[in-house]
Amino acid sequence: MSRRRPAAHAGRRSPRAGLRSRARAAWPAVTGTGAAASATLGLLVLICTFVAVSVPRASLGYRTAVLQRAFAAVPTTQKTVLADSDLSGLGEPPLSPAQLEAARVQLAAGLHRDGLPLAAPTGRWQWSGLATGSSVLLGATAPALRHLGPPQLELLYRSTLASQSTVVAGSLPTKVEQDARSATFQVAVTTATAARLGVRVGSRLRTAGQTLVVTGIVRPVRPASAFWTVDPVAPAPQLTQIGVNTIPFLSTAAFVGPAEMEAVQSKLSAESLHLLWGFPLDLRSVTADQAAGLQRALQALSFLPALSSVSMSLPAGSAGVNGTQGASSPLAVALSNGLTVILAPFVATDDAVQRALSLLFVSLAVIAAVVVLLGARLVILHRDREFTMMRARGSSLRQLALVALRGGAVVVLPAAAVAVAGAVAVTPGPASWLSWWLAGAITAVALAGPPALAAWRHRTRRDRAGAGAAPQSRRQLAAARRWVADVTLVCAAVGGLVILRQQGLPPPGSIDLFTAAAPVLVAIPVALLVMRGYPLVLRLLGRTTRRRRGVVMIVGLARGSAAAQAGVLPAFALVLAFAVAAFAGMARSAVAAANVAASWQTAGADATITAPEAGPGLTPAALRAIAGVRGVQRTTAVAVATATSDQGFNLPVAIVDPRSYAMLTAATPLPPFRAATLARPGAPHARVPVLVSPTARDIVHSGSSLSVAGRTMRVQVVGHPYSFPGVTSGGGFAVLPQWALGARAPPTTAVAVVGQGLDTAALLATAHRAVHGSQVILRSQVLAGIADAPLPHGGFVTFAQGAGAAAGLSLLVLALTLVLSARSREMTLARLATMGLGPGQSRRITLVETMPAILAATVGGAACALALVPLVGPSVDVAAFTGTPVVVPLQVNVMAIVATAAGLIVLAWVALAVQSRLARGRGTTQALRVGE
Repeated sequence: MSRRRPAAHAGRRSPRAGLRSRARAAWPAVTGTGAAASATLGLLVLICTFVAVSVPRASLGYRTAVLQRAFAAVPTTQKTVLADSDLSGLGEPPLSPAQLEAARVQLAAGLHRDGLPLAAPTGRWQWSGLATGSSVLLGATAPALRHLGPPQLELLYRSTLASQSTVVAGSLPTKVEQDARSATFQVAVTTATAARLGVRVGSRLRTAGQTLVVTGIVRPVRPASAFWTVDPVAPAPQLTQIGVNTIPFLSTAAFVGPAEMEAVQSKLSAESLHLLWGFPLDLRSVTADQAAGLQRALQALSFLPALSSVSMSLPAGSAGVNGTQGASSPLAVALSNGLTVILAPFVATDDAVQRALSLLFVSLAVIAAVVVLLGARLVILHRDREFTMMRARGSSLRQLALVALRGGAVVVLPAAAVAVAGAVAVTPGPASWLSWWLAGAITAVALAGPPALAAWRHRTRRDRAGAGAAPQSRRQLAAARRWVADVTLVCAAVGGLVILRQQGLPPPGSIDLFTAAAPVLVAIPVALLVMRGYPLVLRLLGRTTRRRRGVVMIVGLARGSAAAQAGVLPAFALVLAFAVAAFAGMARSAVAAANVAASWQTAGADATITAPEAGPGLTPAALRAIAGVRGVQRTTAVAVATATSDQGFNLPVAIVDPRSYAMLTAATPLPPFRAATLARPGAPHARVPVLVSPTARDIVHSGSSLSVAGRTMRVQVVGHPYSFPGVTSGGGFAVLPQWALGARAPPTTAVAVVGQGLDTAALLATAHRAVHGSQVILRSQVLAGIADAPLPHGGFVTFAQGAGAAAGLSLLVLALTLVLSARSREMTLARLATMGLGPGQSRRITLVETMPAILAATVGGAACALALVPLVGPSVDVAAFTGTPVVVPLQVNVMAIVATAAGLIVLAWVALAVQSRLARGRGTTQALRVGE
């Protein structure tokens, strides 16, 4: 017999179940009658905030990864700020290690104030030191030194030698023994130096009249660090040969200890003495957005005299360093760094890419804000009866706004937080300040949208006074207000474009506000023009369809004309999304065309075969075999030699037949080359026409002479090609006509090949078979290398992401537009269905109602995209995507506009199909009951 549970326990529920029931009860209490619409608003905020945060973060993360890879590829010496002060001939009292450290602290503080990311902890990675000039070293016993000249040795002091090395034998130097004339220094050498010189612990050496006793042999802890690589002879001896006819010798170094530094300055004062400080940079946290600022700081160190030298007084007995005149004359400390070599091209390319991508970021954020505002409008529409009842019961407008704000905040804030967390998790890397601004703007619109729309929809009766008494005057007043608002918006947009254009381009690393805001400012007047103009077209169509039988065109056009009065915001979003997607397509096509032009400019032909330096070159038989490969149309033989200018500089010179090269360029997209440019002049002793690359203008100019193959000629520069087949692209070279050398012309060393449908596999096989050791450069490989460059490739990916995000947001705008008008549409169709309207006619009415607005937005988006090309095109540097000085302007691409229009129409068709399917599921009876 089972026992019955007591009544007290029968009604008891678990705490989790009670929490769920309270949450279910609190949800409608907060969101009112718009619970489903509020959930929709939260979903829209989640999607839009995720896009606003993730896209800029992904772009910044990719760009930063490219920058960090560039940092990792350079030697540590370039990532170190070096300070150098010449002590030679100053006759100052010797400096102590404490004074050197005080100077290091002062310099480090100044570099830190200038914004340089110094490595920490400073006591371990930064160092101070002293270096002497090279002197002849005596006493080295290595057998290999018998065949070389006497070694040259320099003495080094490094404050952190103990932490940067491991003692292998003996100990580090600790003391010095000196008299009035000479001194005996204890020194330490590296294992490589000891092996090359044949010394060990206890060996005695002589240099500059001083005795050196080797007390320790050390091994570098981090041989690639700037501590060891600043002076190339510090870790190991280097073989040096001053001239062709001189005997080579070893250049090496030995380390002294802190107690010997003052003695080194006293005993070796006649030698070249330099104070040295090393400040390694910690670049691990430097992002792509910070690269321009780092470049400016380093350029200030390198080029500005006010910052590139620091005057310091180091009086005797002083432990500090200051910038005032003291008992001793100040020392000039020169600062240098080699990191600007890689930062300059990165910043230039990154700035050009970001200028184009900023157009996407800001425009997508504005479209997302419109989507969120439409979601807020949906919430207010579903809570309209609730707010009307509150106003009827005496609630103030402020109370109404607070209720709407509370209902929106309860879904907006959690959705924004989840979106930000998800975006950060998906796009790990540095934080982008732009993403936070865009996410904050979207969240602010989502929070302010419901209370503002509720207050405007349910404003006081006094604000709407006269509505019933004077309908004609009310319509006139509304039309006047609408015209004033439209003109104000158009003037503000045009004024914004003019002001931003006059500001010019910002410094690198800053957002170009003109490029970023131009699509939004252009879309405002275009959307207003479209939405004010296309209802007139609908009215004209409505008048023509009144005489026709059937209800589809009459009802559809009437509803479309009525919906156009309240559809400015969706139209603006669609126009802007269309413009962004079309501009992204046009930018991608322009960059692709620039890549092709850059590949031709760099390679000069479809293929270039170069013979090895040692050998007969390209024989006539090899040239015939290459010309017989399938697909080869034109070939040009090139002979490369070395020329000497009248200034004594050597540079490569390409010797070519002008007529053959002109025929080859005629079969390529390269600018046409006229054979008459390099034709033989009529005068007997006239100058020889030559082509000179831009980087060789200072070496060869009109009137200078060139010595080639034993002949000296006066030249006349007639062109400046960027590249030429057979010579290094982008380097300094000259092009000489073949007739200028005649029989002295060297043998052919390269051949340029052009042909459509070129069989590259057969060409490679023929070239390697005909000329052993030959090198083949294919233009297709050059094009792949340009297109796959890290930063341009990242820009392509971001362009694709932006176009996809614009398409997704357009779909949301279309769906929300249909949902906002769904109730009135369903009631109209349901009433017509009771009078015999069929399902097919209902779908056609919906299509006629909606598609004119989509077509109008398509026309407006196309107009906006066409206007952006001349407005933003000059600000978008397409050449930065290629790395070569190509001239490929951003042009209108009709195919990109047509493809975007087709995509927008397909999205509208999908949204209409889904909405029609949902409407059929509701049924006529349910639609009529909802409308009651």
